Amino acid sequence: MPSLPTQVRALVALLPLLAAPALAWGPHGHQTVGGIADQLIAGTPTAKKVRAILGSNLQMASVWADCARSVESKAGQWSYTNPGSFKDCAVYENPASQAALVAFVKRNATRCGFMASYTQCRHKAWHFTDIPIQLKAYGADLPGAAPNDLVQAVAASITVLQGGKPPAAFNIASRREALRLLVHFVGDLHQPLHVGSIYLTEDGKPMLPKDEHEAKAHDNAGGNGIVLAKSKLHGLWDDVPGKITTNLLAGAGATLARDVPPATGPIGTWPMAWATDTLQAAPLAFQGLKIGAKVNLGHGDQWPASTEEPAYRRARENLQQAQMVKAGARLAQILTTLWP
Repeated sequence: MPSLPTQVRALVALLPLLAAPALAWGPHGHQTVGGIADQLIAGTPTAKKVRAILGSNLQMASVWADCARSVESKAGQWSYTNPGSFKDCAVYENPASQAALVAFVKRNATRCGFMASYTQCRHKAWHFTDIPIQLKAYGADLPGAAPNDLVQAVAASITVLQGGKPPAAFNIASRREALRLLVHFVGDLHQPLHVGSIYLTEDGKPMLPKDEHEAKAHDNAGGNGIVLAKSKLHGLWDDVPGKITTNLLAGAGATLARDVPPATGPIGTWPMAWATDTLQAAPLAFQGLKIGAKVNLGHGDQWPASTEEPAYRRARENLQQAQMVKAGARLAQILTTLWP
């Protein structure tokens, strides 16, 4: 039997890694966004309102929506699985908090199993939208968008915090739940691969899908199917180096955030405007990438990729920092607008 090509052998070795679900920004990135916003509103009536609703600060609340991914259904029974697996979720692993997570997931899902797709488990779809990077603005009717995507999730959370009723795709039970979701989703809205997606042909060439059917045929799950340096491309962008988060949380983040231009117009237009801003930054995540032809080893389509280092890593870290600073500034602006 002939030996497998080198790229295929490499991908075989990566299968356990590729099966693991990715979390947006990772906990440190989300906590950094929440922490920047905490510093910007410190000592204000806004901060008192946030504390009254959450019972904590934004930094702590920022991981709640990802902790909900640990809720699963087996034989019709819902439960919080594998406590202790994610140290940043430990604060929510007491009985009352686990019950709140289970109630949220159960209320918003038809069936949630391991690696459930967005059509099967609605709350997982709230973390992303997959607009082609060739486009210049987010639109709810574009390929990759959906009525329950990330942009709509941010808008729905704001609606609940304003005392309104969210669209049918979202069942958000309280202001506490809405605020926990908002702090997380504003972070997601600024992760380039949670907004912009590159759609690929079988030989690894970018293409612009004309409709949702064509988008699904050429999808790579927001970069999860692109393998770079033994890692998913999406995972690399979620993983923010500690040196960046430490510096931003030490005060540099709030200082930089004060220079972010505030959003204008009605608050309801901000999620779409910020998604457009992130979409325009998303092509930078693919600059310098050489993407090879698709391979399928029975575990989904994967495209091997390569790039020049350390240039790509430095560019990635610079954009990660800039996006987290924007997210912190914009989260604070939403909250000070809701509760001056």
